[in-house]
Amino acid sequence: MSIVIQMELVTPEALLLSEESMLVTAPGIEGYFGVMSGHAPFVTLLKPGVLTVGEGDDAKLFAVAGGFAEVMPEKVTILTERALPREQITAESIQKEINEAKAKLASPDLEEATITLWQSRIDFAHVCQELLNRRKA
Repeated sequence: MSIVIQMELVTPEALLLSEESMLVTAPGIEGYFGVMSGHAPFVTLLKPGVLTVGEGDDAKLFAVAGGFAEVMPEKVTILTERALPREQITAESIQKEINEAKAKLASPDLEEATITLWQSRIDFAHVCQELLNRRKA
């Protein structure tokens, strides 16, 4: 059995990451979970949070907007609507995202789906802020 696991991070626009890793930590709907090679198969919902691929100084960190994770003994696939690597996150982009979403939410007579969409953008911006403020482990 291999000691590494294949990790794929997929959004509707692109395959953002495809590489082998010793450890993947993801924001499951019931809390963060870690996956190593040989893990039992499962599928779970993800909440907005930080995806960590690898360990220590070499870990790659991503803000993810929720989605799904499929875990197999030798592969983890993360499907998410949005994901950003830590290196692409700036305080300015976070504030712009929050301001735009709050302005849209201030409109009267919004449909529930529209409210949910803009609230999810605020939630994603908060995850980005958390990741920006976090020191790299």
